[in-house]
Amino acid sequence: MTTRFISLAALSLAALVLAPVGCGPDSSLPPEEQVKILKGDVESTITTCQNKYPEKSAEFKSAHAYAVYPSVGKGGLIVGGFEGKGLVYERGALVARSSIGGGTLGAQIGGQSFSEVLFFKDKAAFEKFKRGETAFQAGGSATAGTASASAANDYKDGVMVLTFGGGGLMLEGVIGGQTFSYEPIK
Repeated sequence: MTTRFISLAALSLAALVLAPVGCGPDSSLPPEEQVKILKGDVESTITTCQNKYPEKSAEFKSAHAYAVYPSVGKGGLIVGGFEGKGLVYERGALVARSSIGGGTLGAQIGGQSFSEVLFFKDKAAFEKFKRGETAFQAGGSATAGTASASAANDYKDGVMVLTFGGGGLMLEGVIGGQTFSYEPIK
């Protein structure tokens, strides 16, 4: 590895650790204010997703439900973690706030941010999400600046995950898990 690469990776990781992970509304704000702040970011993320994956645009209408996380922050050096906040829609109606988080273990160094959209094909898959079941995954990615290597998925067990955008410097080949919270909006 070159000295420049190590320096950039260290700076990316330091920036991620020192900055609030999962940029989003301050948790000390009332839930209504958090939703109001997130709503604009979510709408922008949906537009970006539709532009990036035009073949998946119809999913926002045909999926039973979907969750949108505008900014997920991730960092790691052998052991890593990530976190973000978002909103959940069922049949096009806003129904809940949600957080995404998790950890990874494996060959990884650096930090990155990205957006993530989850589509739930049917009610059964959405009910699993609402119960907070964890989905383990193995994967790899490479991110440098704002270019990121990640492919669109198809439905697996009733869930489709799209990730895109963001930036940073991260190389990884990891195994980990994602956990989600589901907080209904009253």
